[in-house]
Amino acid sequence: MGPLLEIACFNEESAVNAAGGGADRIELGQDYQSGGLSPQPAVLQAVKSRVSIPVYVMIRPHSKDFCYDHDDFEDMKATLQLLNSLGADGFVFGILHQPPDHRTADRHSWIDIARNRELVKLADGKPCTFHRAFDRIPESDWDSALEDIIECGFAAILTSGGPSSVDAVDCMDGLADLVNRLSLDTQAGRRALDVIVGGGVRPSNIGTLRVKTLATNFHSSGLSPSSEIVSLSQVQDLQRALRS
Repeated sequence: MGPLLEIACFNEESAVNAAGGGADRIELGQDYQSGGLSPQPAVLQAVKSRVSIPVYVMIRPHSKDFCYDHDDFEDMKATLQLLNSLGADGFVFGILHQPPDHRTADRHSWIDIARNRELVKLADGKPCTFHRAFDRIPESDWDSALEDIIECGFAAILTSGGPSSVDAVDCMDGLADLVNRLSLDTQAGRRALDVIVGGGVRPSNIGTLRVKTLATNFHSSGLSPSSEIVSLSQVQDLQRALRS
């Protein structure tokens, strides 16, 4: 299978531009400034009527953090079920536990296994990506977090390979290690988990990222300068650089 380019879209026009520019998949959300929230159902319906590539949807009720109370979680379940019924092809979410108190915690589980697993089950077999909530987890805890993410049933993780504020090009060694360790798991017959590289991915660096990390899946906003609209030409440039 060749490389995959996923474009984050926050409105209908962007999704149409992404598909027209040759994107392989759309991640649909709303509110770019907050990093993406669950999209409005009407927008998903409009996008599905105009594009033929897969559309994964963000399931995120607020931008405060990736820890959710009871009402938040009920909202996430209802949103996922509604967007599933409207034709979403996959889902993007991640639920974390609160950070540990290292004075008392011997082994902290960052991943809320029970609630992530429940959402994956509600997806009815459609693939789920654990989004950049992963980038809140210290690298020293990656191994246990990855085991938990796999246990939940996720198909992929979206990550820059470092803290949320850092671009992927600054984390290429960590990304390469992550891709390698998950590749070894797959070769050993354990459940596969794809790495989707995101965070500052541009036409100018996507080729280097692919060569240096050996990743094959990439995520970019593909935005026009000073705009929240995806640039068709930027998506074309990303695909060209990725496949050259």
